[in-house]
Amino acid sequence: MTFIIAIQLNDSIIVAADNKEVIFKEDYSNELLERSTSKLHAWSNGIVIGTGEYYVINRSIALFKEVAQSNLTLLPYCLELSRQLREQEIGVDHFQVQNTKLLCSSYAEQGAQLYKIERIDDQHSYTMNAIEPTDITVWMFNPNVETITGDLKNLYVDLRDYGSFSNQAEWINYYINRLAPIYQKQSQVDSLMSQSFDIFFQSKDDYVFGHITNTQNEPLAIQEISSNIDPI
Repeated sequence: MTFIIAIQLNDSIIVAADNKEVIFKEDYSNELLERSTSKLHAWSNGIVIGTGEYYVINRSIALFKEVAQSNLTLLPYCLELSRQLREQEIGVDHFQVQNTKLLCSSYAEQGAQLYKIERIDDQHSYTMNAIEPTDITVWMFNPNVETITGDLKNLYVDLRDYGSFSNQAEWINYYINRLAPIYQKQSQVDSLMSQSFDIFFQSKDDYVFGHITNTQNEPLAIQEISSNIDPI
């Protein structure tokens, strides 16, 4: 299952996601398989990530890239079609399939923008809505957040725009060291997520992607960020 923290700032965005993936076996026996993977999918203007059923997420992203030609306005329709195809394969009574939703980022005039693609209930179509500035979105399977409530509140209080930092490394270190304890603590009470996580930073002119094993006992300190980064 996926544990996602997405931060919309005034001039940039940050998305973190754990690395444990749980999927139904392809023989449709309802048996679950676990494996380690990266859940952040790159597209030409940012990333797409989902929570819910593995095949619905991956097929919707493939449709978005290959059929919709990365037209962001068509992403809700790609998710709808992917879910319908999956229901034809395994039936309509699967909670994970019904509740799959996506989150994506894109460059924007102010820097970078996050969007949610989801539906209110089974009777409504998927919609895509921009996330408001200084907002933190948390998507998770286990509703027990007692161990991280304080960390999430502190993260919200400590939100700072990319432009308030003297350099990119300072910005990245600031947020990694606030997110790492959250993933460490929550993974101890939720066996369906990992303490390791991938993280994506996007501003108006650049992006950085990284993997955090999260086994350290001391604060992380990235000294230098390469400016020679290939386009997504």
